[in-house]
Amino acid sequence: MPQYYDLGVRFWEDGLEEYAGSLGFKRICSFSQRGCGVEIRAQKLEDLKFSTEGKVILLSSQNPELLKKACRKDVDMLLFGRFLPDVGLVRAAAENRKPFEVPVSVLLERRGAERALLMSRISFFLKICNKYEADFVLSSGAVNKFLMKSPQELIAIGEVLGLSHDQAAKSISIIPEYILER
Repeated sequence: MPQYYDLGVRFWEDGLEEYAGSLGFKRICSFSQRGCGVEIRAQKLEDLKFSTEGKVILLSSQNPELLKKACRKDVDMLLFGRFLPDVGLVRAAAENRKPFEVPVSVLLERRGAERALLMSRISFFLKICNKYEADFVLSSGAVNKFLMKSPQELIAIGEVLGLSHDQAAKSISIIPEYILER
């Protein structure tokens, strides 16, 4: 049975790892002050100058050009919140083995037509990632423990987004394990 990881938790509280274990995760990565990850929100080129030792580094930006340059830096994951089908960005990420984070919380925060449009964009983005063999990680993106999803729920959401069961499972098991071992 595979080991599952949630690399997109955005908070920390006592007992969080035990709670994640009860959901079915072997390990989580929290992007908070007490967690094992650092999220850098880049808006300009100067934001790409950073140093964090022993932490998982997530670089998020709305600018695809910044994310392309970040692919050549010491970044573990990329977050392109608009999920636009930028082939150049996906190719750069694939060549440099930088996976994209796909937090499902962005879907759960929206309703109606807005959610449907975002699901369509994410689905198309994932198809382009598969075409160019770029890795991606499905994560909960939770800001509290009630928004955390179990591995089975993340796999099911991945399937709704057009992934096969194996692709969705790989995105919360093999790829996160590779990131955490770097």
